[in-house]
Amino acid sequence: MEEFEVWKGKLQHQYLATGQQGYANAAPVVYPEGMDVIDCALGTNPLGTPPVVRRFLEGLQDVPVCGYPQPEPEDLKKAIASKYASWCILPEHVLVSGGSMGVLITLARLMLSPGTSFAGISPQFTDAVLQMLYTGASYQPLRSKGPRFPIEPDLLHQLTKDGSSVIYIDRPNNPTGQVIPLDITEQVARNAMEKKIWVIIDEAYGDFLPDEESAASIDLPNIVTCRSFSKGLGGAGLRVGFAVSRSPELSKAFRTLQPPFAVGILDSLLAEAILGDESYLDETRRYVRAAKEKMIDALNEKKGLTVAETDLRVPIALLTREEGDLAAGLAAAGISCEPGLGFFDLDARSVRLRVPSPAQLDEFLRRIGSMQ
Repeated sequence: MEEFEVWKGKLQHQYLATGQQGYANAAPVVYPEGMDVIDCALGTNPLGTPPVVRRFLEGLQDVPVCGYPQPEPEDLKKAIASKYASWCILPEHVLVSGGSMGVLITLARLMLSPGTSFAGISPQFTDAVLQMLYTGASYQPLRSKGPRFPIEPDLLHQLTKDGSSVIYIDRPNNPTGQVIPLDITEQVARNAMEKKIWVIIDEAYGDFLPDEESAASIDLPNIVTCRSFSKGLGGAGLRVGFAVSRSPELSKAFRTLQPPFAVGILDSLLAEAILGDESYLDETRRYVRAAKEKMIDALNEKKGLTVAETDLRVPIALLTREEGDLAAGLAAAGISCEPGLGFFDLDARSVRLRVPSPAQLDEFLRRIGSMQ
């Protein structure tokens, strides 16, 4: 008997029938042989591993990895509440998980089910949308208009009009790097509150903005703000993320539904150390703004290319050309990127670029200038 017949009806394949693949799982790209590739792809910190992490690992002596971690890393929750004083939160408002994706997956399981729907502004972070679709819910996006893809207030206010159970907003937006103003975000959340709609604000790139600009500072029980250690804080390999929720009911349900021991002992300790290093994040913010300004200037000089609306403080940007495979064109110049095919409502004409590292910036600008 063929394997398919054995498992027919036992695996829930219908939840995988979206026809959309996450950009992190895209097919390999071919680069010119012998050319050093300039990394502008995944959203890691362009400055590399934080020095405080290197020092911590060098001084590591006895971490009890033979035992299980705490069900919740209480010291890390306290450190987060203390670090982000402008949010006016308590440790019990902090929900910690294995990366911000771990937070988003549990929230999707908690808030969505077959027959429900969720809304967002497309294009946006693909893998969060996919995880929500895998619950059996339907996606009802409002589409921003290319090639500039502006996220206008009028478009945002339409999010509460379709009766969705959840609104998902990535802020800053991924892939464009736009930042929805905090007051507009709060208005949308208040409108959603009146209609009993949850609002998930994904701030994976939030550390590139001042702390007081975070949606975590909005005191509403229907907002859940998700944060990551992977981007501005330089800890993508740690797989630590957290959310801020002021809803006791949601927080209790989240802690019940989430698998146990979601964050390892060493990961939690390293995350605490990262929170204590202000200088690395300050240096990152300064570099990203300066490098992105140079990157955008170089791209704007290329005929046939359009850079979407973006914020110079955020290290990613969406680039579209009139025709052709832009990712392949960049690969021919030895520049990696995230192809538009990895996002809903984009195609091969678009790519997402992240600013390169300081050591590669000048060469990146040279290669962009020489591209046909």
